[in-house]
Amino acid sequence: MSGFVLTKRGDLPNFYVCFKNPLTGKYGTKRSTGTSDRKLAEKIAYQWLFEESKKDTNNLVAKNIIDAIKFADLSLEDTETIVSLLQTKGLLVSAVVRNDKADIPLIPFLENFWTRETSPYIRERMRKEHGIHQRYITKQYGAIKNYWKPFFKNKKLGALTRDDINAFIDWMAASPTPTSLPGKNVVIKAGTMALRWAYRNEIIGKDITDGIILFSGENKRREILTPELAAAIFQRPWKNQTSKLANLLAMCTGLRAGEIQGLRRQDLGQNCLYIRHSWNYDDGLKPPKNNEQRTAEIVFPELMGALIDQSNSNPYDEGLEGYVFWASIPGKPIESKAWLADLREVCKEVGIKDPSWVTFHAWRHFFATYMHGKVQDKVLQMATGHKTHAMLQHYANHSRLEDINELKIAQKSVFEPILAQVVDW
Repeated sequence: MSGFVLTKRGDLPNFYVCFKNPLTGKYGTKRSTGTSDRKLAEKIAYQWLFEESKKDTNNLVAKNIIDAIKFADLSLEDTETIVSLLQTKGLLVSAVVRNDKADIPLIPFLENFWTRETSPYIRERMRKEHGIHQRYITKQYGAIKNYWKPFFKNKKLGALTRDDINAFIDWMAASPTPTSLPGKNVVIKAGTMALRWAYRNEIIGKDITDGIILFSGENKRREILTPELAAAIFQRPWKNQTSKLANLLAMCTGLRAGEIQGLRRQDLGQNCLYIRHSWNYDDGLKPPKNNEQRTAEIVFPELMGALIDQSNSNPYDEGLEGYVFWASIPGKPIESKAWLADLREVCKEVGIKDPSWVTFHAWRHFFATYMHGKVQDKVLQMATGHKTHAMLQHYANHSRLEDINELKIAQKSVFEPILAQVVDW
């Protein structure tokens, strides 16, 4: 057995040699010997065969394997085995075998992941009673649509690599939006969270998010008003007394805007508020953040009385279900945007030329800052509803102009000087 055959092509005079692949038993590409003399052609063919055998054995084996793959009738299972072997040898980073679970476009997978009606991840969360708010889902879906989709386009899920993720992070670094580093991290996590879930559920074979480094750096510190400015703000008459009351309540309790919106008549206790719900436009009435109910103490009778009057003014005959801060339509509370708009308007009146830095949520920082050090941290943490001590420190991380330690009751020592100047409760 010579391992080759000599043939001619049509009317061409020279002989062509075709070598046999020992693995497949099939013949490869024809090669001209450059002669029409058969004996000389055989001699040349044997010489080439001898020279080929002297070459690196690994090269011969590799060539034979490649030829075998070319001509073999491979099944999907065979293909998966070949891919797995190449990945084991470190020669292949990623590959998508047809009909594999990862043989799907990345973006539809991510969009489905953040769609309440179809997402298996959201079903898991609901099954474990962790809960997940629609506002959060909507924000994550928006991150996929506005950032992941333009960058990755038609990329397959299974073809995604860690280098692709790092390239996306570099692209986000150059993006003008979001403007803050934490905001950019939120966008990145909208996708990496889904990819980690895909790995845990054996949809992809590798956790390509492992070791990814997000943006770091200090958050821009939220500015807060001084007690003197707060006193000046509440000393002035407001066009909307409901907005004034909501801002006063946020200052004195550290309640979130959604928690104030979620207050109903049944939540008014004797000198306290029962924080059982929060409210937002996407979810409506929902459990408070961290799913933990708490009590907010109201130490000022005037404030408690104003809240009762506000609740009693609800015109919809909704009983205990009626919202304290009711809207112009029944069954809903007023939107908190109005509270911020009215706050900024009064800020201008007291001399703050550009109050764009003033936010309603800053009252929560105000409360934590000026109460910090007057009560034990665990007591303040219980009042604000912060899940961790670290988050409490984040909210209380503001410089104070003075440290009032004169009165025994912390809330009175902080807020009584301000509320003493309030007009038009």
